[in-house]
Amino acid sequence: MVMKMKKMRLLITGLLAVSMIATMAGCKRTNSSGGANGGGAVEEDVSGSYTIRIACENSETYPSTLGLQVMKEYIEKQTDGNVKVNIYAGGQMGGEEETLEQVAQGSLEMAVASFAPVVSYDSEFEVLDIPFVYNSYQEAWMVLDSHVGTDLLDSLQDYGMIGMAFMENGFRQVTTNSSPVESAADLKGVKIRTMQNNNHMAAFSALGANPTPVSFSELYMALSQNTVDAQENPIANVTDKKLYEVQKYLSITNHIYDAMPLICNLDFFESLPGKYQGIVKTGAVLGMEYSRFCNAEREDLILEELEGYGMQINEVEAGARDEMKETAQPVVIEDVSSDIGQDKVDQYLKDVEDVLNQIKDY
Repeated sequence: MVMKMKKMRLLITGLLAVSMIATMAGCKRTNSSGGANGGGAVEEDVSGSYTIRIACENSETYPSTLGLQVMKEYIEKQTDGNVKVNIYAGGQMGGEEETLEQVAQGSLEMAVASFAPVVSYDSEFEVLDIPFVYNSYQEAWMVLDSHVGTDLLDSLQDYGMIGMAFMENGFRQVTTNSSPVESAADLKGVKIRTMQNNNHMAAFSALGANPTPVSFSELYMALSQNTVDAQENPIANVTDKKLYEVQKYLSITNHIYDAMPLICNLDFFESLPGKYQGIVKTGAVLGMEYSRFCNAEREDLILEELEGYGMQINEVEAGARDEMKETAQPVVIEDVSSDIGQDKVDQYLKDVEDVLNQIKDY
């Protein structure tokens, strides 16, 4: 009951935030360059029609994809159908690396991608690979909604793209076949699938595992053929890809909070009338918030469902998680610092601490 009440408060808070954002967006009038108009200014010409194609690798029922559907409905309604949004789920337009490249080149308007392919364009995002920074969704959401997250999204403009929002993916957890993970000792020698992400691999190597990159589309087969013994992913992916058929244990490690930036081609975005730019941005935030609370509400139900499929679920105790943090986090911080500079990593960790101190009484 306590958990349900907490989730209800989170839901109300999130909806209030979305309502405020939508209200503020609705109160601002824009000229053709997207700037605010004073009284008596000529209304912007918003004639013409536009199509936004959004690619994502997850299924149509995945939280981030459901958020995109909310975004689509909002944008099409607010623009009287002058901006159409077409969602291509399930990797119809290719994997995340491929679709993000299409966005960068301008042959695709938008794509949802994990941090790993985003880092290949903008190394600033590497700070989000540092494990065990966040203890709860509230902490992660508040930080990404602050200047910490918005500055990262805006930094993509240097690469011909713009970040619209952080769609929900969730905390990453570990599943195994041999035994549950209750401490770092249980990962020793385990051949675990990770993304092609050097920082993720460094974290699991530090914990004694044998990280092995496998593409998401080939993960089920790799597990079924024992190419790898374990994997790590948000809970929604365990059921979405039916990993419960080839894994016995799910351990709640919460080692990395893993959002999925929604990224738009900058030239396309700037080609939209200023009024439509505001509507698209607001729609993206609405979709982000919906995907977050959809995921939070579903996770308990998914865990019950996975238990029904025979998976054994355990939560790593706080002491053991702290030990994992002390082992893995310094290694990744050193690697990220060597890529982007110690000063940027220090600033990120300080900014996170500042935001969390501001919200600790809420």
